[in-house]
Amino acid sequence: MAVVVELEQFVIGELTQGSGIETIDPEENLLANGIIDSHGLMELVSFIETRYGVKLADEDLTPENFESLATVGALVSARRTG
Repeated sequence: MAVVVELEQFVIGELTQGSGIETIDPEENLLANGIIDSHGLMELVSFIETRYGVKLADEDLTPENFESLATVGALVSARRTG
């Protein structure tokens, strides 16, 4: 399963329960549109590290890297190969 799809399923299933969100466009701004907040961001980081076996460094934790599912997916891919 593609990383972006797994990330979308996690965000919808764990971080937006009860919000009525059923899908998230990969380019939609997660932070600006209030889809995830700071608590959700930390849960997402934990999911990424556990699910994909990567360790995100402090410098990875920028708003730009978590702006959309596409940017988060790119970050995960970069850390898995780098």
